[in-house]
Amino acid sequence: MKLPLKSALAGILLLLSAAGLIAQKSPSKFGEIDIKDLEMSYSPIDSSAGAETLLDFGLTTFDHNFDISLQHHVRIKIFNSTEFDRGDIKIPYGSKDHVSKLKASTYNLENGKMVESKLDKKNIFTEEVSEGVKQKRFSLPNVKVGSIIEYSYTVGYGSWGRLSNWYFQQSIPVRHSEYIVSLPEYFKYRQIMKGFVKLAAYETTSKNGTYGGSNFRMDVTRFVAKDVTPFKDEPYMTSRGDYISNVSFELASIYIPGQVDRNYLPASYFQMSKELAGKEFYGTDLVDNKFLKEEVAKVVKAGMTEMEKVQAIFEYVQDNIEYDGDDSESRLRQILNNKKANRTNTNRFTVAMLNEVGIESNIVWLSTRSHGRIHPVYPMQSNFNYTVACARVGEEDILLDASEKDIPFGVLPEKCINDKGLVISKNARWVSLTPKVGNQLFLTGSFEVDMDGIILGKIDISRGGYSAIDFRDDNEDAIDDYKTDFAENHATWIIDKHEVEGMEDVKSKVKESIEMEIEDYAEMAGDLLIFNPFLYSRMEENPFESKERLFPVNYGAPYNKTVSYRIQIPDGYVVDELPQPLAIGLPNKSGTFLYQIQQVGNSISLTSRFIINRTEFQAEEYGPLREFYAQVVAKQAESVVLKQQ
Repeated sequence: MKLPLKSALAGILLLLSAAGLIAQKSPSKFGEIDIKDLEMSYSPIDSSAGAETLLDFGLTTFDHNFDISLQHHVRIKIFNSTEFDRGDIKIPYGSKDHVSKLKASTYNLENGKMVESKLDKKNIFTEEVSEGVKQKRFSLPNVKVGSIIEYSYTVGYGSWGRLSNWYFQQSIPVRHSEYIVSLPEYFKYRQIMKGFVKLAAYETTSKNGTYGGSNFRMDVTRFVAKDVTPFKDEPYMTSRGDYISNVSFELASIYIPGQVDRNYLPASYFQMSKELAGKEFYGTDLVDNKFLKEEVAKVVKAGMTEMEKVQAIFEYVQDNIEYDGDDSESRLRQILNNKKANRTNTNRFTVAMLNEVGIESNIVWLSTRSHGRIHPVYPMQSNFNYTVACARVGEEDILLDASEKDIPFGVLPEKCINDKGLVISKNARWVSLTPKVGNQLFLTGSFEVDMDGIILGKIDISRGGYSAIDFRDDNEDAIDDYKTDFAENHATWIIDKHEVEGMEDVKSKVKESIEMEIEDYAEMAGDLLIFNPFLYSRMEENPFESKERLFPVNYGAPYNKTVSYRIQIPDGYVVDELPQPLAIGLPNKSGTFLYQIQQVGNSISLTSRFIINRTEFQAEEYGPLREFYAQVVAKQAESVVLKQQ
């Protein structure tokens, strides 16, 4: 007779626990503080850091009741007051889990001796964070500059589906990070490593045991990282989770000969897609919905092309289905009647309407930029966090998110531009999320400079693509606030007129017009007038300050900023000096910068084009990219010199 799953496993693990296969413990005992660490005044890993994690140790094991537990031991050195909040500890856990063996202390050096201040257990608080989530909260006593804080605890988890993630890298330096995972061979977990930190040690050991006359093996994997530099956000990154060094585990299967044989993860993404397409929610519910015919007939007119039908249905759903934030799996008829739905159901409704007019359409699963990249090997539903619609017109995929009100037809929100998406279909496939529009910014200006150094003129700004989408999103129903902030940020300007058009029509560009006067803009030096001809939207700093970069540079979408200014020369002055023209490019035509300035009659004409054609540059391409930006900053900082006749 086969034993129930938990009974079978509990028997095995009880035997293993009694056998004491491998002793795993923290490399340092609690309270075992080195006096040299108390005397240390800065981190040798990063002297600018306000704190350093001296020890971060974790041990994940199974106990005799077939529960997974995590033992965690942390020790941190405080170098300055900006890091005092590291003494405020929060330990989150599930409402069905439990925390035990919690202890914490602060250590200070007083008159050459170590003084320990222990946490009083009455100062440990249990809080409800959200539904199903609790946390233990406490503040360590007597934390000051030079302190070492230390705490340890055990969390017992009621589920074995996912082991605790372990992060080797933090926002402060880490001297020693060690994670040990101890698993019976019957459990197969997919181990996922991310990041760029090289491990100082990575080893798996094992020891045999027996149960019911059968031999088995206990596998113990140990990860160690040492002297880890802090993780710092860099410009143009996707999710921190794509880059910060960590290891995670996902339960793939349990196999006990004669007892249990169970798979938890699909063999591939395509298998996952086909299984989802076979279910009502993503499959049968989205086809053959006769009750939609009347509504579809109001939207789709005779003589429309397939592309026009797709656009008409998209705009109908976008205009008529209100976002309600309800996470329940609403029925399509309910959405039609109530005209409300969450993001996923809004796009399911779009797919159903498209299928009703005979246009092949499916749901697409994707991962947003903040959620991180889809793992290329391990097919897990947790890799995805967003749903859009996909209509197939001829050989072209039209990606749609009708839940977003401020995007035009055929354009995904910028947060969705993250490599590729999975088409949920019995004919599973990947679809590219490469954007069809970029960030487009066009500036034209007409100015005159007088002999007192005052600039008067007008700037017209046209925003298209994601530049327009982002501007609408940032300033929706608050354009007056935008104008106020603009005036405050340009305190030396006297703004005579400021208009913005195109905020309501997502199909149009956003156009902005500013008439202004800038006093003391040009510097007067004897008979010379000196000023920067790049009066507005100059790149003043290189966003890539670091000399080296470990991570790719990801723009999301291509970028094009074109500037065209004309500046009238005041009477009685002539051009004495103009910046030299410049035309540079990145390898493989991935970016260009053009700067051209010349005298045309009694005016100076300036044209600047800054274009990034690629959406991502690898770390090894960072050097040329950084230098490219440096030349842009330097060139746009150069001045025009006029001389009095």
